[in-house]
Amino acid sequence: MSKAKIDLANLDFNRTYSFEEFEFVNEQLKTRTLEVNGQPVNLFDLDANRKLVPMPQATHCMEVTVATIVGELYNWNVQTRQNGDIKTAQGGFDFSVGGQRTIRAPDVSFTPKAVSSQLTELQRWSFQGRPFTPTFVVEVGDTESSTSTFGKLDDKFKREYFAVGTSVQLGWLIDPKNSRIWVYKRNQHGNVFRHEHAWDDVNGGNILLGFKLKVWKIEEAISQASPELPSLESDEPVNCPKCGMTFPDNYTFMNHYEDEHARQQRRA
Repeated sequence: MSKAKIDLANLDFNRTYSFEEFEFVNEQLKTRTLEVNGQPVNLFDLDANRKLVPMPQATHCMEVTVATIVGELYNWNVQTRQNGDIKTAQGGFDFSVGGQRTIRAPDVSFTPKAVSSQLTELQRWSFQGRPFTPTFVVEVGDTESSTSTFGKLDDKFKREYFAVGTSVQLGWLIDPKNSRIWVYKRNQHGNVFRHEHAWDDVNGGNILLGFKLKVWKIEEAISQASPELPSLESDEPVNCPKCGMTFPDNYTFMNHYEDEHARQQRRA
């Protein structure tokens, strides 16, 4: 079936789709929303049988949790000069599961620069190049809901993200509604194992060296309580220890320090 003949309002979930058709459907959903089984959908995955898998929209607190994790990961990525690639659920990966190509979009993922710098143009701009996968993935969901049960999410980690041949070495399943975290890793034989982590700070071990997700930041982000913030008037001028420039407050200084010294931004 050509892309022109795909009726978005009446998608056939029983037939197979080419990668070009899959990309076309998701591109169209950037400007419209479908309803599938009573759930609003703006994104599809592609399973091992090349059938569309609807990904319902995330609720407010789930998406705020994702944004908080991305922010923490971004800061670590810059501060430790990893320069890796961070993606959200809008950015899919071409996994190979049981010899079949599968497009999955983790809520959060990290790919080292050593991998992303070697990608071809076809890999960077489409799903038609050679499959590649991240080293770290995160799924955020309500593990006790009817649409994203623990069993479904656990199966996704074990059978897809950690399938034989993928590059995934670390995975976190985070449930902010029920305050639970599960950590997935590979053992010395390459087999995946899972353990539940306390609802507390969790570190990236030797996969994300030096990274620690601070759970209190998630709780603060999804809380309806308004945190007490110091007024701008209470800030005193800050001198940059690197270049001696003076800034009116901590926030302005932090932006300067990251751009000019920590990150050493390129200039034309």
